[in-house]
Amino acid sequence: MVSATQLFPVLTSDQALIAQLSALLGSAWQVVPVATVASSSPHLIDLREQIPPDLAAQAEQSPLIGLVADVDAAVAALQAGAHEVLTVADLQPLCLLRALATAQTRWQIEQTRRHQLAEARAQAHALTVRLQNEQIRDPLTGLYTRRYLNETLERELRRADREQVVLSVALIDIDQLEQVNWQFGRALGDAVLQHLASLIGRQVRGGDIFCRYGSDELLLVLPRVTLETILHRAEQWRDAVARTVIRPSTLDLQVTISIGVAAFPRDARNAADLLSRAGEALYAAKAAGGNCVRPWPGSGK
Repeated sequence: MVSATQLFPVLTSDQALIAQLSALLGSAWQVVPVATVASSSPHLIDLREQIPPDLAAQAEQSPLIGLVADVDAAVAALQAGAHEVLTVADLQPLCLLRALATAQTRWQIEQTRRHQLAEARAQAHALTVRLQNEQIRDPLTGLYTRRYLNETLERELRRADREQVVLSVALIDIDQLEQVNWQFGRALGDAVLQHLASLIGRQVRGGDIFCRYGSDELLLVLPRVTLETILHRAEQWRDAVARTVIRPSTLDLQVTISIGVAAFPRDARNAADLLSRAGEALYAAKAAGGNCVRPWPGSGK
């Protein structure tokens, strides 16, 4: 049985070296000059004159055997990234074949280590992202947490002030959630909260900040949205919730929401006051019987 010819690429401009290697390896090998390291098969790279600065990067692509002028240059070649080295005096079949096997083995070990390191970094990154999400995302609803709101609202207000644009907030309370929790249990109340967060969330723009503000409350921060626009949008949310039948188990539930809205800079110029105004507006909506939208009572005064 005739074995396939083995390819041995050599990175060199020395045609005499190619002829010498072809004679040493015989007909079982095809020795070819190459311009760059481009495959995972072992290469011989001629380092007798200089070591290229990108040798380590080339060594990631393929096992490299450095051909050096003397033993003193061998250390530098290995440190630069070569997997094995040979001197001109070592260019004989047994030494060359041994160097090929050694370079291939070392390269495979390096590839395994790189793969393991990449996996470890990916896992570490995924863990970091998960931990960050746990800090800024509510585990029940997937909305941003109040902590995230505290970190971002002041920044959004500074941007709105700098750009001379408006910013509105809407504080949403589920009118019957306490009754649902008392009558059917907290798990059913959580299902209602998840459902409404998803329902309203589908109507939220990419630049809006949607948070779980309290146990029964949700908060929306809407940059560049006027008080008149947010009143209109809030009424759409209220109507959509009131008409929705929630089926978390075998029950058919319907709940309503009350919404209080306030706007920067019309109603307040800092985060604490703006949230306080939205809370007062929500209180006015609850006092009116719930299932309604109210602006801050002091708006326009």
